[in-house]
Amino acid sequence: MTTVLLAHGSPDPRHSTTLERLRARVAGPLADEGRGETHLVYIENDHPRPEELGPRIADDLTVVPMLITPAFHARVDVPAAVRALGAGGGRARVTSALGGHPLLLTAVEESLRAAGHDEGSHVLLVAGGSSSGQAGQSLRTLLDAHPRPGWMTMTLAAPRAGATRDRVVVPATLAEGVLHDKVAALAAAGGSPFVPGGLADTSALARLVLHRVLG
Repeated sequence: MTTVLLAHGSPDPRHSTTLERLRARVAGPLADEGRGETHLVYIENDHPRPEELGPRIADDLTVVPMLITPAFHARVDVPAAVRALGAGGGRARVTSALGGHPLLLTAVEESLRAAGHDEGSHVLLVAGGSSSGQAGQSLRTLLDAHPRPGWMTMTLAAPRAGATRDRVVVPATLAEGVLHDKVAALAAAGGSPFVPGGLADTSALARLVLHRVLG
């Protein structure tokens, strides 16, 4: 049995460095549960790619899409990557992506504390978004199901005037990179405090990955 964390990838090297720290944190517990080695692969920008790792895996594998919000990657790129990862003959089980689970909100709270903010702060959680609007809707649905008083969401694809006012701005990103820096610029333009870093550095996100693999 092998576990594969399937990430999007980024031209910014901070992204892969952060995700490698996450892989290292979950690899031991997964091995202890009989899940074999844990690998990290990328859809684009970074290496290894699924087509590079797939032929080297002969046993069955569990694939975790490292995506916070639904996007083109979830609908198109993930199935293609899973096919490539199965090139060595193993059967692939694909878990749900990270998005939609309340541990994501726990990860945001953990990031708030690490940055010196109170959990009761008014928060603006910002995702990248797309023309389909699915990213924004998925975050709103998560907050509706697991309310945090004073929290609201927004996407960079559909900005709202004054949304950052009197709020702590938190990027809905796994790691620092292009999107993270765009959210930082948004916060700076509005004179709002910004929580730097990615959610992948939180213990809550590691627990979420373990939950996706082990159930």
